[in-house]
Amino acid sequence: MEITATYATISAVPQLDLWWVLLAPLFPLLGFLALALLPRRLRNDLRFVPVVGVAASLAIAVAAAITIWPGGPINESFYALSWSLGTVGSLPLMLSFSVDSLAVIMLIMVSLVGLCVQVYSLKYMKDDERIGWFFCIKSLFLAAMLAFVLSGGLLLQFAFWEVMGLCSWVLIGFWYKNKAPRKASQKAFLFTRAGDVGFFVALSAVFVAAQSFEFDQIFATAPTWSPFLLGVVAFGLVWAAIGKSAQFPLSVWLPDAMAGPTPGSALIHAATMVVAGVFMLVRMLPVIELSPAAMSTILAVGIITALYGALLACFQKDLKKVLAFSTISQLGFLFAAIGVGSAFVAVFHLTTHAFFKALLFLAAGIIIHVTGTQNMRKMGGLLKRMPVTFAVFTIGAFALAGVIPLAGFFSKDEIFKAMLYFGQDTGQYAAFIGVALVGVMTAFYVIKSWLSIFFGKPAADIDKVHEGSALELAPVIALAIPATLLGFAVIPLGGFLDYPSHWPPLYMVALSTVIMLTGALLGFVAYVLSKRNAPSNRFRFVIAAAEQRFYLDAFYTYGVVKPYFWLSKALWQFDERVIDGVVDAVAWIYQKASQSLDWLDNRIIDGVVNGAAWTYVLLTRLTRVFDVRIIDGIVNGIGHLSISLGGRLRTIQSGEVQWYQRLVVGAVIVVLGIFTILYAVSTLGGA
Repeated sequence: MEITATYATISAVPQLDLWWVLLAPLFPLLGFLALALLPRRLRNDLRFVPVVGVAASLAIAVAAAITIWPGGPINESFYALSWSLGTVGSLPLMLSFSVDSLAVIMLIMVSLVGLCVQVYSLKYMKDDERIGWFFCIKSLFLAAMLAFVLSGGLLLQFAFWEVMGLCSWVLIGFWYKNKAPRKASQKAFLFTRAGDVGFFVALSAVFVAAQSFEFDQIFATAPTWSPFLLGVVAFGLVWAAIGKSAQFPLSVWLPDAMAGPTPGSALIHAATMVVAGVFMLVRMLPVIELSPAAMSTILAVGIITALYGALLACFQKDLKKVLAFSTISQLGFLFAAIGVGSAFVAVFHLTTHAFFKALLFLAAGIIIHVTGTQNMRKMGGLLKRMPVTFAVFTIGAFALAGVIPLAGFFSKDEIFKAMLYFGQDTGQYAAFIGVALVGVMTAFYVIKSWLSIFFGKPAADIDKVHEGSALELAPVIALAIPATLLGFAVIPLGGFLDYPSHWPPLYMVALSTVIMLTGALLGFVAYVLSKRNAPSNRFRFVIAAAEQRFYLDAFYTYGVVKPYFWLSKALWQFDERVIDGVVDAVAWIYQKASQSLDWLDNRIIDGVVNGAAWTYVLLTRLTRVFDVRIIDGIVNGIGHLSISLGGRLRTIQSGEVQWYQRLVVGAVIVVLGIFTILYAVSTLGGA
């Protein structure tokens, strides 16, 4: 894969010039960057900077809603900004931001809840020595969520998805010196990362199928994908959402996330991380609904999660744990709505839930702060001491329970109606029965908790209990306004998303009210019985199972974690005893072979080489002696003989004529004598 970094001209598409909407995530990001590199003391002093940043984001979001009013269909953008990051082979790698009606609604919800949480934190975290860092991370968290909802493609969405995961890990483990936050942050990180594997697989399949990560290209080509690729994409995204939105069976991380500071919990549980999975499924619904198996899975997971979370919330004594399991249950509602194809219903309940759940978490933080306990059995009688907190908590609790005319009633009614109509279309009402049971249990634990906190005999030191400060109450009151009135906006909100919404019909109002009253009555009875300790004796086995979260954590502990460590230890021992033994044996053999080879080299190879060298030296010496004594002796002897003979013969050349005459005569006589002798010998021989 060849990636070439080229930067093309940025192209802005469409109808409205809304480039300024893309500044919404920029302001919280600047708040993070402004504080991240500062010393701790200066960062703590400038903690108001992120508050100003998210306030600017809220102003942009509201202005965007006014500008694009009356809205339009989901996934039809009013403005898009895209650029080429490079190429993958011959395919351009595009990134983009897009502004549509769904993104604008999410911008308002996230920035409003984020602003309330930031203001609340100014007082709640004032004594923490790392308060500046807390504001810094929350600002990055909000920037990532705002950019996530504006992303115009899956690749960019995945990048901000991962940033949110990192921020949640930091926020949950913010008090890292304590064991519980450390463990909880690790648990959240691992479980959400397990879900992220599905997102990564889906990304790969999307690029193979659509040759792009952009939503418009994905939606245009999805009907032509092969069933296999469609299934991989749909189930990969569903699995990712299950991890991020704490659905069964990956929901166990969310209750433990309460170990972090309450404002961080409110942000995670209400407006950012846990709703990211739901938002992603709504955004990708045109693709996912092409897979009936994936839609059925989403519906089943949603119903199971809603029942699981609601049932566990019924048996909790810890106020924050009640709200945590309530969040799991309400997220199951959202999944169920997506599973029947009701994108608007999911978005509507996601929005109302964000407001009343953030309200409940922040109000619970005030209660816990002034009472010094999270155990509801140690509370009670707080109505007179905390009337404002009582009022806003009541709005949030009753909205969660579905009391008319609060926002939660309208959004839950839409879910009940969607499940009822789905049952009429399929001939199976199991989904409706499931959500109805969840509605009963929700009203049950809400009323039981509400009565335990504010009524009855005070269990805490009531004299030390006081109302929250203005900085704590102001954001909670601000959240109480949409938690109260947002339900009345069901029709304009539906029109904004191009969904034909209507006022709830009377039969649905009656049905929803009956469901709520049934649970409320049971909650009141349970509260009365709890004062007599009756539930502990009558339902002790169920309570014991609920305290263990129906053994889902035990399943992961003994079915996954401990086997993993056992396998790791077994592999370590196998490595130490077998692999290391084999390696040591091979090393020993190598050592012995090396020693043998050294001996062979020293004794044989070196002996041969040294012997050859010694022989060569000896032969060269003998050759030298032969050359010097024999060859040179013969040559030199011949030379000396020649010189000696020459010296003798030279005396013949005397220069006297008489000597030459005598020499000639003597030579003739010698020659004649020789011939005479030879003749005589030959004559005698012939005779």
